[in-house]
This record gives sequence, structure tokens and C-alpha cells, in this order.
Amino acid sequence: MNGRNESVEERLDRNWNELMQELRVMQTGAQILAAFLVVLPFQTGFASLGHPERTFYLVLLVFSALLIVLLVTPVAVHRHFFGQRVKVTTVRMGHLISKIVIIGVGVLVAGCVWFVVQVLYGAAAGALVGGLVMLAAVFLLVVLPRIIKPKSSVPALPDDGQL
Repeated sequence: MNGRNESVEERLDRNWNELMQELRVMQTGAQILAAFLVVLPFQTGFASLGHPERTFYLVLLVFSALLIVLLVTPVAVHRHFFGQRVKVTTVRMGHLISKIVIIGVGVLVAGCVWFVVQVLYGAAAGALVGGLVMLAAVFLLVVLPRIIKPKSSVPALPDDGQL
């Protein structure tokens, strides 16, 4: 029992809508980073990058494109199965993909920071700063959600000072 007076279909609809909203938030960030990566080769300084930097750039570009495609996958699956009464399947698949995308966005953000710092200040600084951002991303996106202990599934009233 989930504390709501809703049917299985209503719960699945609510879960799907919440999932889609979360994917929209992640998609915006991934698209902004991908746009940054797509325009980068058209900047004058890009030609001065060495082979290792260009390779790292290419990995980031391809990774960002695949991440965006992965973000759209739940919608494609939903469209394919639309009207076939298999929402349980689409919600479960969307949930799994969203967990993968969360990690992917963290890796992409850390990778972009790593790349920029490496170009500006060298490989050692890039590895240090990028590595620290990666550690922060892993902590915030993987560890923290698993160590938080919720007080209740029902929020406290605003006037009791417990929010």
C-alpha cells in the first residue's frame, strides 16, 4: 500500500508522468553540454589542440549524443507500445534507463570539466579537477540517495516547523 487511494493504472500513470518529468530535467542539461561540445570545433582555438585532447573531445561528443538518444528511448518505447496496455513494462524500462542516465549525466559533466581544465591548465590539473568533480558526482548521484533516511513519506505541515 502506498498511502494513496489510486488504482494500479492511476499509480502507473503517475509514476510514468513523474519519470518523464525527471527525464526532461536531465535532458536539458545533457543537451546544453552536447551543444557546447558540438560548437567547440568551430572555435579558432580548437585547431591548436593535440591528438590526445581531440580524442578526449571525440569521446565526450559521442557519449553526449548517445546519452541524449538514451534519454529519448523511453518515449520511443512508450510510442511503440501505446494502447497495448503494457504500461508496467514501459514504466519499469523507463525507471531503469533513468538510473543509467543519472550516472551518464554525472560522467558527462565531470568529463567536460576535465576536458576544459586539461586544455586550459594541463593534464595534471585536468585530472585533479575532473577527478574531484567525478567523485562529487558519484557521491551526490549514487551514494547520497542511498544513505538518506526519510522521516516519512508524508510531508509535515508547513506550520509545525518540521519542513
